[in-house]
Amino acid sequence: MPPNLRPDFVSLIFGGCVLLAGIVLQLSHRAAWLREQIEFASDQRELWHFESRYRRRRQTSGLIALVGLLIPVVDLPVVWNLGPRAPTIMWCLIGCLCIWIAGLAMGDLATTRAHSRATLARLEVHKTELMEQLERLRPNPESSGKPTPDHQ
Repeated sequence: MPPNLRPDFVSLIFGGCVLLAGIVLQLSHRAAWLREQIEFASDQRELWHFESRYRRRRQTSGLIALVGLLIPVVDLPVVWNLGPRAPTIMWCLIGCLCIWIAGLAMGDLATTRAHSRATLARLEVHKTELMEQLERLRPNPESSGKPTPDHQ
């Protein structure tokens, strides 16, 4: 008798949705990375940040797709026929992957936040420098040659 390889309908649908979400995330991260390479080609610091972010996000979305693939596999009757230990170990593996995904997401959030703050600080310094330069270049009303009310 051939082994039963039909997973539960619910786990197949849920796992398929998670797998699809991981693939869609992969594609969107790739498209964003290609846009950022063009937009920030001259700024190595920004490009390095976006490259690191791209790697982190690709790893995260790849693991999401892997979890989506593992969910219906764990629910296969063949796995359950191995005894309760095999599916338990596999579900623990899926749980560990989910914890790792959450850790990667928190790390991505923290690095993006730190990078945004540093970028805003650099822009604020640049704005201050430009405003000082504008004040130096702006004509002084007292030296314009027009008589002021005090000199009439």
